[in-house]
Amino acid sequence: MDQKTNRQGSMFWRTVIGLGVLLTAIRVWTGPVLLVEPASAQIPDSGLQRQQLLEETRRTNQLLQEITKTLNSGTLNVRFPSADNPSDAPKETRKRG
Repeated sequence: MDQKTNRQGSMFWRTVIGLGVLLTAIRVWTGPVLLVEPASAQIPDSGLQRQQLLEETRRTNQLLQEITKTLNSGTLNVRFPSADNPSDAPKETRKRG
């Protein structure tokens, strides 16, 4: 009885291994099966990105030149509201009622 059980167990494992090898061979032969669609992206237009970057850089430089010109030649009037002087304090426009 012991030999018969041993043979059946051995036959079972041989069948399992054989099925595994067969399934692997079929999988290799047919190729991969996609369960999820592959993601696809568009290739960015690097020339357009470079052009936009240059335009923004030029605009930033223009703004900085204007700021520099104002700081060098213009007069700036800066007012700080004082805590001691109530006339400089912002006026409240809330209605009470």
